[in-house]
Amino acid sequence: MQIRKYQESDFSTLCEIHDPARKQELAAANLTAAFIPFKVASQKDKTTVGFVAFNDEELGWLYVKPEYQHQGIGSQLIDFAIKNAGRPFYLEVLEGNPAQKLYLAKGFKTIQHESGKMPGNESFHVEVDLMKYEK
Repeated sequence: MQIRKYQESDFSTLCEIHDPARKQELAAANLTAAFIPFKVASQKDKTTVGFVAFNDEELGWLYVKPEYQHQGIGSQLIDFAIKNAGRPFYLEVLEGNPAQKLYLAKGFKTIQHESGKMPGNESFHVEVDLMKYEK
């Protein structure tokens, strides 16, 4: 297996992976009607500017291109995840991540500070805050 940096030419393949897997995930959670194709959910003015990845229990990834940050896109992606996830809903935030302020503003609460190895790259030590959303 090869892991590499995302390239714009990967977008259609990303859609092909995301859409059926997302449909499967939502069907298992009785949320089939909540499906939005990745091509629609990830674009602003027909340009891909960010994405959110989550399951019923955890927000795993939320990224917005730096030039589109502070325009409400991250907030909308979090709202979408919150609307379609179960309760309680968790996330881990690396210490120093400026997005933590956004998560707090959206109703997440810090419940625990953890210290350990970075999953998938254990040669790095990380400090993270475990956050929880219950509303």
